[in-house]
Amino acid sequence: MDLAKLRDNHQQKLNEYEHQLQHMEENETKHFRQEGGGPLADITEEIKAEYRRHIQTYAAIIAEIDAILGV
Repeated sequence: MDLAKLRDNHQQKLNEYEHQLQHMEENETKHFRQEGGGPLADITEEIKAEYRRHIQTYAAIIAEIDAILGV
């Protein structure tokens, strides 16, 4: 796979995470997890933080590819 195609793939993933994060924030979507037989725990902020980390990671990779390609 060439770098331009790799960059496009990473840009697509970045866009997907941005869209999901935007959707969660606009619609006030909540995510819950239950461990064992205990009560449900709100993990919405954990998921949002994970999405932000993915976005930052993909943006950094795209910047590196752009630097290599001279974009």
